[in-house]
Amino acid sequence: FFNSRTQNEGHPKWFVLGVGQVIKGLDIAMMNMCPGEKRKVTIPPSLAYGQQGYAQGKIPPNATLIFEIELYAVNKGPRSVEAFNQIDKDSDKKLSQLEISQYLKEEFARDGKKRHPSVHDEILADIFKKNDHDGDGFISAKEYNVYQHDEL
Repeated sequence: FFNSRTQNEGHPKWFVLGVGQVIKGLDIAMMNMCPGEKRKVTIPPSLAYGQQGYAQGKIPPNATLIFEIELYAVNKGPRSVEAFNQIDKDSDKKLSQLEISQYLKEEFARDGKKRHPSVHDEILADIFKKNDHDGDGFISAKEYNVYQHDEL
């Protein structure tokens, strides 16, 4: 997760790099940054919003973007890219019900708690209900990394 702030909003934002939550140029520009580090980066249109621009003219077509970035914190949570890749056994960048089912079985075996077999099916169904936003039967990297939280 990376924390960002714009002058307009005045408060930091958390987002996940490498899964399409921010423009490609920011994914690249923030690689290997350390907490506390600052960078000024220039991002060409091809790594930003391209010919279409963004948000009804707020960012015009073919705009070059300049960011001053300060990285406050980096966290690896349970939904890190590493965790996704561990579950994604066939490396197709999407999680099938079989892959998540196998992952749940491994996690249940690891913690050693006794559970009724129906619990596995209920959890699997709940995971897809909450995360398969486009209903295609898979959880994409982007769907997997959508963080829902309450603002403080």
